[in-house]
Amino acid sequence: MFPMVLIVVIGLLFSLKQAPSLGSMNEINLNIFIPALVFTSLIEQQFDFQQYAFLALAGVCLVLLTLLPAQLCASIFKTQFKTIAPPMMFHNAGNIGLPLMTLALGPEGLAAAVILFLIGNIMHFGVGTYMLDQRSHWLRSLSSPAILAAIFALTIQSQSIHLEQYMLLPIQMLGSIAVPLMLFSLGVQLAKANLNHWKLGCLVGVISPLIGVSLALMLAYLLPLDNLQTATLILFGALPPAVMNFLFAQRYQQEPEKVSAIVMISNSLAVLTLPLALLYVLPTYT
Repeated sequence: MFPMVLIVVIGLLFSLKQAPSLGSMNEINLNIFIPALVFTSLIEQQFDFQQYAFLALAGVCLVLLTLLPAQLCASIFKTQFKTIAPPMMFHNAGNIGLPLMTLALGPEGLAAAVILFLIGNIMHFGVGTYMLDQRSHWLRSLSSPAILAAIFALTIQSQSIHLEQYMLLPIQMLGSIAVPLMLFSLGVQLAKANLNHWKLGCLVGVISPLIGVSLALMLAYLLPLDNLQTATLILFGALPPAVMNFLFAQRYQQEPEKVSAIVMISNSLAVLTLPLALLYVLPTYT
């Protein structure tokens, strides 16, 4: 966790002094660097969809099964369901998930993390936007550059096309920018955290990873996942909410102040909750 925390802290401290605008940087990261990372991670691992089919299914089930406890939490916390459910369902599989699983589980862990990142991305743009606006269309998620990069990589592999190193190297270099920039951006976002609803943020920050890990363990018991995939799924369930939840809440005017507090405080608490998940996962499944 130390390299991740250090980069986040650097972003936070820099933001307190300079107040940088991340709009264009995040746009470039979403459209260039993250797709490059997705492409190279799938190409380098000689990705076989059958190998990860059950992991992908587990990721879908984990997201959807979170709906029930989210409904219960909304009633207990006296908060609108559409405010609390998306942050509990859609995890920070980009900014935190990809670097965490790379550092903890190595290159094979990154490949599995990319699968869950893509599943989460598709479902967030599909199910997540539909929850907030019934007029939205789920096919919009397929136009995401990260999804297109994954489709391109899988197409190349299915046709057994070999890419020369001089062609792959610049894509690898672009992809290597994605993870540090995601962590730096998270630090900048944390500096702008809304603390007006800190109690709700703390409650979700503690309960959400407990629910996610519990569901991951249940799914790992029911589905034929290997140790690496089980470890990845558990860490995926332990992740805090995606920052994109706040952007969607702002776009659809779904109590963005509360969602901002949930997202930012939960991501701050991840410094405590994720090491606990790692303490369980690493000795048990690696």
